[in-house]
Order: sequence, then C-alpha cells, then structure tokens
Amino acid sequence: MTMLENTISMIKVMPEADLAEVQNFARKLLQRRDAGCPFPLKSREDIYKDLAVSRRQAAEGKCQDMGQAIAEIKAKYGL
Repeated sequence: MTMLENTISMIKVMPEADLAEVQNFARKLLQRRDAGCPFPLKSREDIYKDLAVSRRQAAEGKCQDMGQAIAEIKAKYGL
C-alpha cells in the first residue's frame, strides 16, 4: 500500500472533529514550508476581523487620505 493509499484509508474512518485537527495541522506545516513568504497566511475569520476593524476605523474617521499616503511613501522612498 502506498503512503497516499494508507493516508486515505485512515481518513475514511476518522471522525469529523479529528479530520478538522488534521487539516489544521497540515495548514501549519504548509505555512512553515512557505516561510519564505513575507506575509503569513490568514484564515477567513482573521480576514473578516481585519475588515471589521478597518470599517470601524474608517467610520470613526481614523483613516488617511490616499493622496497624502502616497505622497508620504514617495517622499520616504525617494520616488
């Protein structure tokens, strides 16, 4: 039996909760492998949380005009 066949046979008999744990572990392994990426992978929930914070900050006026932000970036990096 190949490694893949063995893994599939184990997965077929695992309860759903265990499958979720295996999936999370596999995700962490892939994140380590992609450690060369400067941006960590985010879950859907984390993305939604970030969006909620951004929307709240925008509604409260805690945001910067994009033209001003670009001007600051150009000045900082000499562009």
